[in-house]
Amino acid sequence: MTSPGSTPPPGGDPGEVALGHLTGPDGLGDRVDAALAGGAARVVATHDADDDALAWAAARAGLRREGVLRGVLVGGRRRDVALVARLAGDPDPASDALPALTPLFPASVLAAGLVLRDHRGRVLLLRTSYKVPWEVPGGFVEAAESLGGAAAREGREELGLDLTVGRLLVLDRCPGDASRPGRLLALLDGGVHDDDLPGRCTFVDGEVLEAAWCTPTEVRARTGPGLAARVAAAVAVLDADDPAPALLVEGRPGR
Repeated sequence: MTSPGSTPPPGGDPGEVALGHLTGPDGLGDRVDAALAGGAARVVATHDADDDALAWAAARAGLRREGVLRGVLVGGRRRDVALVARLAGDPDPASDALPALTPLFPASVLAAGLVLRDHRGRVLLLRTSYKVPWEVPGGFVEAAESLGGAAAREGREELGLDLTVGRLLVLDRCPGDASRPGRLLALLDGGVHDDDLPGRCTFVDGEVLEAAWCTPTEVRARTGPGLAARVAAAVAVLDADDPAPALLVEGRPGR
């Protein structure tokens, strides 16, 4: 089904068949198959971005989500719509629906940070140029990187040091919402170092301004509540010599 007066995505491609704005799943798979059987190279449609049931129906018809168009005029009012399409060379959803379904699965970004301590138990924090709360060394895990590999790379990029990365200490799951993806935030053991380590750091790109050893009180004062909770959990794991990492949900114990 399509909405009367709907505004399909810009066309003009003779090999593209636009189904318009979808309002229901009835016969959708048959319509897509018929368009491809008729020689279409691409079948495209839109549906309300917040219509989860229709999103899954479109995916089962092999229509992959390509993005969200904001403020599109549909049926006399503006709304956010999902742009979906299936190409002639895409897998048949009857035998392999996963490529079309995958964009609908909950997405999370993965980040790895390092807990470096001195012989007095203080933790290394960084003052950066792009945010007020201080941070531990770390960043997002790139494609094909391991947690340890990402943490080691961030140590080189942010501190100018080659660090030995140890075991996983904390994994904190922070669910996402419509405006941001979920996050999996990991802290790994960066080892115990001498007092002079901050002075040996090299900051090359202006992102990091200062590195300093911080007591537990200073960690709580200088970081956001989420990172403070993760650092405290990491230190507790290290102090207890616990072989299992702490599992948190938004900084609180959970699974």
